[in-house]
Amino acid sequence: MVKAKAGGANGERSLLLFRIAERQFGVELGQVEQILDAQPIAPTPRRPSFVEGILEYRGRFLAVASLRKRLGVASPAPEHPAVLVLRDVGPDGMVAFLVDQVLHVIRIPSDGILAPPPRVFGIRAEYIRGVGNAGGHPMVWLDVAKILASDEAIALLI
Repeated sequence: MVKAKAGGANGERSLLLFRIAERQFGVELGQVEQILDAQPIAPTPRRPSFVEGILEYRGRFLAVASLRKRLGVASPAPEHPAVLVLRDVGPDGMVAFLVDQVLHVIRIPSDGILAPPPRVFGIRAEYIRGVGNAGGHPMVWLDVAKILASDEAIALLI
């Protein structure tokens, strides 16, 4: 199988793992600005269906996208979701993602990150940077910028 692009010190990637509908996903740790407890989100008009609204973060307003909604996962929503503030994403440079649960940070060697097959959990490969093993469970490294930029419906199979 073809290896995904992965670099970093000692040929490893550090990823923040989180859960959506009992599936494990990851984002590059370097993109994570902060992890916040769920907080009130102000709704805004004329927004995509997966955007919950905005929240104030360090004197600026950030769009808050529900990754659960973006992946087409039906309710019920988790009792204690978390908000990931990510940098280098979207037109404003920062965005917040609402996730079911933040798990932990893992380090995966470059050769442990594989290029995705055509679909993983129903998600097309173009939205995935790689797949790997996280503690004996499959992990999908998401390309959050592409997920946000696309108008296509994305459906997670659970």
